[in-house]
Amino acid sequence: MDLPESQALRIINRHMWLAMGVGLLPIPLIDMAALLGIQIRMLRQLSRNYNVHFSRDIVKKLVSSLVGAVIPTSLAGIVGSALKAVPGVGPYIGGVSMPIFAGATTLAIGKIFMQHFESGGTFLDFEPARVRAYFRQEFEAGQKQAWEAWERRRTSGAPPSNATAAGDNPRTADF
Repeated sequence: MDLPESQALRIINRHMWLAMGVGLLPIPLIDMAALLGIQIRMLRQLSRNYNVHFSRDIVKKLVSSLVGAVIPTSLAGIVGSALKAVPGVGPYIGGVSMPIFAGATTLAIGKIFMQHFESGGTFLDFEPARVRAYFRQEFEAGQKQAWEAWERRRTSGAPPSNATAAGDNPRTADF
């Protein structure tokens, strides 16, 4: 694995954990705004890693377009965020579904842009419509990875190990 790729995996993994932490915020819809900020920050770091010009306005539109591709099939993020407002059980249900949604979308966005930048792409030539099916696929894989990471963290009680990814392949890296 080359240096930019291993750096990119560390950036993505670190931001997955940050996103999952934001998913725990008890205030409905504030978590969604904070999640967007984390994903934009991740893409800024990835763009630096690959020497790609960064434009916050363009990135915000691209992220919104990609996340919109999974909202109809997985309302977990919005429902999880809104459930936090339900007295009693709401914070518990929202407190599990929202971190997983946040981690999965962040992983998927990171991997999509990592691949795009590695092939010489920029934010200006990125076409969300062309990668929607692949994004959904990465989102589904990301849900599994985020859930497994969440469970490992919950059962071990240990913090994430250095926020680094194991493995040589970003598709099989143990996030």
